[in-house]
Amino acid sequence: MREEVDIHIRNVLTLNPANGAVLKEVDITVKDGKIKEVSRGIKVDAAEVIDGSGKIAIPGFVDAHTHVFQIMLRGALSMKELQVHPIWLRVLIPFEAELTREEAEISAELACLNMIRKGIVSFAEAGGPYPDIEAEAARSVGLRARVTHSTMDAGPENYVRTASMNRELVRKYASGLVRGYYSIRQLMTSTDFQLDETFRFAREDDALVTMHINEEVSEIQHALARWGMRPIEFLHSKGYLCSRLLAAHCAFLSRSEIEILSKCGVNVVHCPTIAMLYMNFPRIPELLSRGVNVALGSDGGSYRPLDIFTEINIMVSGLTGYYGAPYHDHSVLSPVTALKMATFNGAKALGDDAGEIREGALADITIVDARKPHLTPLHDSWLLPLFATGSDVTDLIVDGKLIMRKGEVMTLDEDSVVSRAREIAPQIREKIVKLLRTSH
Repeated sequence: MREEVDIHIRNVLTLNPANGAVLKEVDITVKDGKIKEVSRGIKVDAAEVIDGSGKIAIPGFVDAHTHVFQIMLRGALSMKELQVHPIWLRVLIPFEAELTREEAEISAELACLNMIRKGIVSFAEAGGPYPDIEAEAARSVGLRARVTHSTMDAGPENYVRTASMNRELVRKYASGLVRGYYSIRQLMTSTDFQLDETFRFAREDDALVTMHINEEVSEIQHALARWGMRPIEFLHSKGYLCSRLLAAHCAFLSRSEIEILSKCGVNVVHCPTIAMLYMNFPRIPELLSRGVNVALGSDGGSYRPLDIFTEINIMVSGLTGYYGAPYHDHSVLSPVTALKMATFNGAKALGDDAGEIREGALADITIVDARKPHLTPLHDSWLLPLFATGSDVTDLIVDGKLIMRKGEVMTLDEDSVVSRAREIAPQIREKIVKLLRTSH
């Protein structure tokens, strides 16, 4: 009698960016939420069998910094409007503050649908108005998620969220696919009391913290005027920096701040597209060379389609052009490293034993159809992210469960989600127009 497993992927090419391994024509079995075996010619009985012929299996993508409730902003902000700083304080935060629960529910479902279709198995919310709605949406569709309030006590009066509220969230979602964690939306919208309480609670609860940091010049000027130190220097002086922190963007770092991040084991989350549109060329190669764990994020679906393949492509091209081309050095950031950032590094930042296709790891797997015309031929499979997009993902496994098969999402009614989003689009558009008018 043969062993019974939950999923059997047959005859697939496997990329494991954590160690640079390429395995051709192997089988992968999944049981009880974990990868059971990776080898050739496995003989088992499986509840689900996936033919991997002509396909490539990679560890599931991790979006380590996103804004789920901003997805209904797609196409609403022109390039000109985006450049009027700070867009997050002028438009994004007021937009979130005015979302109704119904609008938030639809936004969460739409974001989850987008992520599934693009091969994202896990995401970390940067802070939103309805983390409970987001948590239930992620849990119902089978995605891993870290959820948090948009924590600030010195921002808009109608959008105050405290560390105590996040502590309730951390305790409510303490295990399973969905976890609560702490956040600071921005230094400029937080009192010293809120900063201290957030990091103290996180230390006591052994929980993660996410925050936007060194995102723009005005933030650095604010920190220098308020504390006489740059943002990272101030956080370090207070003892807040550690491996529990996800520091998003880090677009304007001094060399001393890079040294501090490296020494303290902070996780940095690079969001390539928004960096190119709104910030600059962050010092990612230098951070990596100093041993900093750098993960990837989309920064939400308001500017881009939540496509990690596209983010990788932009990152490799942009950073190579900026840091490499002037010196005729085109090995600034390899596709292997880029894939590792999008998978293993993201899982590490979130504290999950995932991001690898190896026996015993959590079974979070993204499968790509490499038989598409734009992927044919693909002589070097590691160059996959330079040619593929999220639309090439056909199958998605999260926590050992198949949530998309042969391009069909199995845990959501796709037509219903899209229909509901289209229905509320006009009222969302009215809100955006009003916000843009009053913000000038």
